Amino acid sequence: MILPVANATITPGPPAHQVHVGDPVTLHCSVQVGSAPVTFTWLHNGQELARGPVLELGDVDVGHSGTYQCMATNQLGQDGHRVFRALSPELALEVTPQGLEQSSGHRVPVANATITPGPPAHQVHVGDPVTLHCSVQVGSAPVTFTWLHNGQELARGPVLELGDVDVGHSGTYQCMATNQLGQDGHRVFRALSPELALEVTPQGLEQR
Repeated sequence: MILPVANATITPGPPAHQVHVGDPVTLHCSVQVGSAPVTFTWLHNGQELARGPVLELGDVDVGHSGTYQCMATNQLGQDGHRVFRALSPELALEVTPQGLEQSSGHRVPVANATITPGPPAHQVHVGDPVTLHCSVQVGSAPVTFTWLHNGQELARGPVLELGDVDVGHSGTYQCMATNQLGQDGHRVFRALSPELALEVTPQGLEQR
């Protein structure tokens, strides 16, 4: 069975995503599912940086600060004309000089937002109940969750109850987690989950 790429993740994230100048940093990208061959592209602040499943930053300096994502792609179909992509959550890396204390203390930006459970093969039938949960691997409270359907805001909160779905619920879902750090809360951090592609199909040949 040929599977599109899905659920790209970056590991390991540095503890609290804060490292010091001169620390060695290596990031790995992987996908939960996806038929080979899979191509990996690394983005730094939205710009293409490198290709391959491993990103060796070496001994970092402050110029390495910013957001990192990896994009996994594969091609399906006999002529490979269908291209699928999976974009990892953003990893926010902050490189600081040795000995410089953080003004935000031990508060941590949100990172690695994920949606669970994904329906098996992301295919469900009309009338099936679907509930999605969003969580972050790290992030100091309070954390706000926003759900997107085909890129448009749909709802807020960590749980999305779609109820008994119909074909109109098909499409891509993402959740965006945000929190605010700093004494005046002016620094806003966000973590966008990988896309979950939901396909709602009619039950057999029955009419809705």
